[in-house]
Order: sequence, then structure tokens, then C-alpha cells
Amino acid sequence: MTASARVEVGGVRIAYRRAGQGPPLVLLHGIGGNAVQWVHQLDGLADAFTVVAWDAPGYGGSDDPPGDWSMADYADRLVGLLDALDLERVHLLGQSWGGVLAQEFYRAHAGRVASLLLVNTFGAGMQPEAERQASLQARLRALETMTPAEMAARRAPLLVAPGAPASALTEGEAMMAEIHPAGYRLAAIALAEADARDVLPRIAVPTLVIVGDHDTVVPLVASEALRDAIPGAGFAVIEGTGHLSSQERPGAFNAIVRDFLRGISLAPAAG
Repeated sequence: MTASARVEVGGVRIAYRRAGQGPPLVLLHGIGGNAVQWVHQLDGLADAFTVVAWDAPGYGGSDDPPGDWSMADYADRLVGLLDALDLERVHLLGQSWGGVLAQEFYRAHAGRVASLLLVNTFGAGMQPEAERQASLQARLRALETMTPAEMAARRAPLLVAPGAPASALTEGEAMMAEIHPAGYRLAAIALAEADARDVLPRIAVPTLVIVGDHDTVVPLVASEALRDAIPGAGFAVIEGTGHLSSQERPGAFNAIVRDFLRGISLAPAAG
């Protein structure tokens, strides 16, 4: 059974969903998502893990941030949520924007991370500056000219692979239609400014990069570059999926997560 709740962290109320018992697995959604993005993981992995999916500040049932935020601010609220839930060390899984946040979280709170799963995402700061700024301006223009529902109707079909289940497209469009314009704007700016290039070579926990073979938002080459920047990182390609691989083929996605996490201890590394 999945339970929903809110806790106050640093003056911001944060909503989250929690299911299951076992080693904690914390799920970080993408820039157009919220905790609903992980419904198949909350259902499908709860037999083996305590699965926690948050609404980042500015998303879902969480408060909008009070002013401009950086990725470090989101990471601070995330560690506050872990403290409130009495989760000391966790497996951290982030998709797209959430994957960039996972990289920033590791910078500040490496001791709280037992493993990293970086899904349909890229190494923060590895893209050319012009590309980052172009993406930011496109998102800001969309906010100025469309409603969230209009943005979702235009964007969602680009997030799934050809032939993806209709349910994945429906889910993607529905969750994007729920974005808070103010929260989305702040998240987009934080993403454009994020730079974890100094962090990636220092990652010292088991790490897996997961990508959909039809992802046009974060193409395969970007995921490969992320893998190559992290010592010893593994790599998994989910065939027939795009940017929303966890929703397009949840069975295959969950099996990869299970296999990777099997045997990874939550205990801190010696020394």
C-alpha cells in the first residue's frame, strides 16, 4: 500500500509517497514530473524496498520555493526529507532533472548515498553552454505562451518511443499538465546552471546509468558520456523506450533496478 504525506523541511512543505519495507530506495522525478511518475515502482518494488518518491519543491503537493533556487537548495531539502523520515543511507535513483539533482546531492551528502541509478539523464555541465541556454530559453518561452496542459499535449509525445503503450503517453501528459509554472521555471534555471563535472570522477559508490534506446531528449551518446565520467559505472539500455523508460516498460525497468541493487550494502564503506 502506498501512503502519501507532507513534512516541513526548511520552511517548505514537501509531499512524498512511500510504500514497502526494506532498504530505502529514493526516487527523484524529472522536470516535467512529480511523484506520480513512479507509480509503477512504488507498486512493483515495494516487496523488496522502502520506496520513497518525493514531489520536489515546486511540484505536486509540495510548496513552491520562496525565491530563486539552485540545485544545492533542492539537495538541502532532500537531505532534510531523509532526516525527517529517519533514512540515514539510501539508494538514490534520479530520472533526467532528478538525475542531475542526484549528482548534486552526492556532492554535498556522499555519505548518505549507498548507490546511484542515473536514468535518462546526462552529466551536469557536460553540454555546451549554448545548448544549455537554448534549452532553458525554450522552456521559459513555453511557460510564457502556453498553459501547463498545452505544454503537456505538445511535449509528451516526444518523451516516449514509437509504439510505446498508450498508457505511458497518457501518464506522461497527465503528470506534465500538473506542473506549477513557478516551480518549473525555477527548476529549469537550476538545471541550466548545474555543473557536476568535478563530482563525477569522485563518485565512489556503485553506479548504474540507464537509458532508453529511443530517448531523443537525452540521446544515447550523452548517457554514454555520463557513464564514462564515473569510475566503474555500469550501463543498461532498455529497448523500445524513450525518455520515460520507467513508465514505458516498467517490468523491464524494475528488473534492472532489482538486479543492480542485489547485494549492495547500506553500510558505509570502510575507511
